[in-house]
Amino acid sequence: MKVLKILNGTLNAIVTLILGSLVFLVFLNVVLRYLFDSGLTWSEELARYMFVWVVFLGAVVAMKDKSHIGVDLLLGAVPLKVQKVLYFISNIIVIVVLGIFIQGLFKQIELNKMITGPATGIPEYVFYLAGVVASILMSIILLVQTIRFVFFNEDAPAWAKTDSAKKEEAQS
Repeated sequence: MKVLKILNGTLNAIVTLILGSLVFLVFLNVVLRYLFDSGLTWSEELARYMFVWVVFLGAVVAMKDKSHIGVDLLLGAVPLKVQKVLYFISNIIVIVVLGIFIQGLFKQIELNKMITGPATGIPEYVFYLAGVVASILMSIILLVQTIRFVFFNEDAPAWAKTDSAKKEEAQS
């Protein structure tokens, strides 16, 4: 668990660093354009790369925190064993879709491997690499969350009817 906390802190720090750098870079370029009638030619391009990475890494953070939008009306109404089966099936479907997404991203990387940004020289495939990294991390997170809930009754989603949730309902 200590490793997971370190990885979680590292991921949050990376997202914070990229987002802070993005805001600073865009703000600096706006100030330079309006006050000094000049700007950093490479800043807009770099901001685009940073934005793509912060979006994909933010999706990983949301997956880790179980913050993605989901319809759980049906799940909350069925018994715990059925909840676990449905959770398992839905997460396997998501992992399969992420696998298909990764395949498509590798095709895009292959198609764009020779293209670079005109101002920075950063390869265009860095955009697609963000999706690959995010998809792999989300698949791992989903797998761990699924195993923990389905087999060990730990790390339950908010809608799950676990023993602790039943005790809280009985007390109120």
